[in-house]
Amino acid sequence: MTTPTPDDAAVAVAEVDAARGAVGAATHRSLPVVLAATSVLTFLDFAVKDEIAGPRRRAAATVLIQTAIAGIGLLDARAGQVNPYAVATGPEPARGARLAAVGLGWYAAERLAVHLLRRSSLTRPNTVAGLLLAVTRPAGTLVTLRMLPRADGRA
Repeated sequence: MTTPTPDDAAVAVAEVDAARGAVGAATHRSLPVVLAATSVLTFLDFAVKDEIAGPRRRAAATVLIQTAIAGIGLLDARAGQVNPYAVATGPEPARGARLAAVGLGWYAAERLAVHLLRRSSLTRPNTVAGLLLAVTRPAGTLVTLRMLPRADGRA
C-alpha cells in the first residue's frame, strides 16, 4: 500500500464531503414528504372511525391505512439506503436511555390525549384525535431525529 499524496488525500476528502452533502440533501428532501404523507394517513385512520359504523369495516380501513403508512416508511428506507447518522465510537447507554424516555413519554402522552378525547362529549372525537396526532407525530419524529448525531456534522 502506498502513501497517498496530499493531492490524492484532498480529492478523497472532497469526495467524502460531497457524498455526505448528497446524503444530507436527499434526506432533507424526502423527510417532509414522508412526514406529510404519514400525517395525512394518520388523520384518515382516526377520522374513518367516526364515519364507518361497522367494526369489521373500521378494522379493514385501519389495516389498509396502516399498511400504507408502513409502506411509505419502507419505500423511503429503500430509496435512501445510506445511513446519515454517525456511528457511535462505543456503547452510549445515556443516549439510548434519552431516546427511549422521549419515545415512551411521547407515546404515553398521545395515548392519554386520545383516551381523553374519546371520553369527551365531542361529536367526532376520533377525528379530533386524528387531527391532534397528525400534528404531534411528525413533531415527535423531528424531535427524535434532532437527538441523533449526524455523520455530516449538522445538528
